[in-house]
Amino acid sequence: MSDLKPHSREYFGVTSLLAAHPDMRRLKRSTSATHLHGNKLWGSAYILMDYLQEHPLEPSSRVLELGCGWGLASIYCAKYLGADVTALDADPAVFPYLELLADHNQTTINTLSGDFTALSVAELAEYDIIIASDICFWDEMSEALYELIARAVDAGVKQILIADPHRPPFLNVAEACIDDFFAELLPREVSTSRRHRGSILVIENA
Repeated sequence: MSDLKPHSREYFGVTSLLAAHPDMRRLKRSTSATHLHGNKLWGSAYILMDYLQEHPLEPSSRVLELGCGWGLASIYCAKYLGADVTALDADPAVFPYLELLADHNQTTINTLSGDFTALSVAELAEYDIIIASDICFWDEMSEALYELIARAVDAGVKQILIADPHRPPFLNVAEACIDDFFAELLPREVSTSRRHRGSILVIENA
């Protein structure tokens, strides 16, 4: 495992690798292509990490990240918040990238292949916290995400945190959750190599 600073970036203490990093280049040559938009890092993960830096989780929280992609938020929760993290994605081709980044961050993430819309109340009850970023980008995903949130509330998940750059489908879900689950929609702005604007949907399930 190489660690070449010119080919990596670090924000919120989490190292990510650029496409030119030798480890990333080797991985891309040896694995199948990702799909479902799992081929890059998404900015809302940094919005989520920024929020978690100010509002840390309880130690040893059982965290599920939905639509994890390369898993930067999962890595942050495991590395700095002492969480037991499971990263779920419908595209198993993202997991070698997540595992590579976890190795560079000297942490371990559990992975689970599947569609978050299929998670049952019993499965969701295994977790204390659900996190996600950039998972509601099509209109048809709004209803499925709302129903997932409703099941998580029924399952007793203590907290749900979803970050997004204000896409209309996400805002539709947020509006429904504010009405039905007393959620908050908190705007945030974060700067890394570029500026990320969006909001965190916060649902506290007392």
